[in-house]
Parts: sequence; C-alpha cells; structure tokens
Amino acid sequence: MTRHYFRWTLTLLLCICWHGSILAFTLSGFVFEESTALSDVEVMLVNTDNGVIENRDYTDKKGAFQFAVEPGTYDVGAFKFDYTTGWNRGIVVQQESTSIEIILEPAVFSDESPSSTDDCE
Repeated sequence: MTRHYFRWTLTLLLCICWHGSILAFTLSGFVFEESTALSDVEVMLVNTDNGVIENRDYTDKKGAFQFAVEPGTYDVGAFKFDYTTGWNRGIVVQQESTSIEIILEPAVFSDESPSSTDDCE
C-alpha cells in the first residue's frame, strides 16, 4: 500500500511539473528614459483576454522586470512618479518567452498658475 501511494504521489508531482513547464513562459523587459535604465518603476501586467491585473512588480537597478506567464495576450504598464505612464499593449505570448522595452518620459509641469483664459469651453 505504501509503495503504491508513493508511486502515485511521484507520478502526480511529475505531471504537475511537466504541465507547468509546458505552459509557463517569461515576459520580461526593461524600462528606460531615453537610454538610461530606470529603477524602482512599478510594472503592471494585465491579461487583455479578461482585463485582470495578473501581477505587479518593480524594476531592479538595471531597469529590468520579469513575469512568469501562460500563453495569451497582455498589456504591460510602467509607472513612476515624475514620469509619464508608459504602456506596451497587445503583447502576444504563444510558444516562447518574450522581451519588451518601455520608454518613459519626464513629466512636464508648469510653474505658472492657471488663468481664467485657460478654461475649456
């Protein structure tokens, strides 16, 4: 009985590991300002098939991020204070791992106070 249980458990674990290795891919990339890597950028992974935020992470010192994903279509957003938001949309991951780049630009703020003539009509 114990030997049968051990074989069944081992077989189940092997099937789970094999199944996971077939479906799991890597969606990785870098976030830059021009050619400079940006660290501590929040990166968000959105599954476009269902609109669900699958994961969030922060870039490392080299501006790199990485997500384990199943085949599908994804949007990746990058967010950092004092920078514009950057998106890379419609990334298709099917049969191999995928790498992308996202470029952020410094946000431009005006030091001038708005006037009444700036109102939209």
